[in-house]
Amino acid sequence: MIKVGYLVECMVVKAIPDYDSYLTMIPKTGFMPLLPKKYATRKYRIGDSLIASVHEINDGRIIITQRSAQFYRKLTEFFLTPLIRQGRIKVRRAATLRNAPFVKVSVEGLNNEDPVRISLPYLRDLKQYIDQTVTLVEYSPDLREYVINSLAPAPRNGVRKVILFKELREALVLVDPGYLGLFLGKGGLNVALASKLLKIKIKIEKEE
Repeated sequence: MIKVGYLVECMVVKAIPDYDSYLTMIPKTGFMPLLPKKYATRKYRIGDSLIASVHEINDGRIIITQRSAQFYRKLTEFFLTPLIRQGRIKVRRAATLRNAPFVKVSVEGLNNEDPVRISLPYLRDLKQYIDQTVTLVEYSPDLREYVINSLAPAPRNGVRKVILFKELREALVLVDPGYLGLFLGKGGLNVALASKLLKIKIKIEKEE
């Protein structure tokens, strides 16, 4: 049974110029999902294998995607299955922006372990399936700590202060001026993804 959100392994069988899409096949099934090129992370050739998530199902036509936050969360879960089954981590959320070169995925440690450290070795083969870099963020129930973590790979020791405005769902992060560019990211991408991951507005300012 195929449902929206499921992760599927497919093989490209045809390019369909009229739909600007790839026709794919799920081996050993009768399903032929369509992958619109705007939802693909790279260019494919006939015979290439790929992993995608089911984006929608309309009148029996399955549309798959490699661009949604759900896809990145499911793909990360797929690679981290051994740790999840051992009860060591939980994948919380993912955030992406159109044409961004990296995505953020938050992971929670369940046994007082560092979830980022133990997860990284399992993600070495991700580049076989996506061109984006997955930046892992350690989840914390402490919102201040979670905000700081969400701004990785900017150095946490560059944070001077975090001021929360809970009713406004906003956080002001004061940082060392020398690290301002790292916290913002190119074109503000790093802080934008952090904001989307936490579902709050994060503002970065330098503290002299």
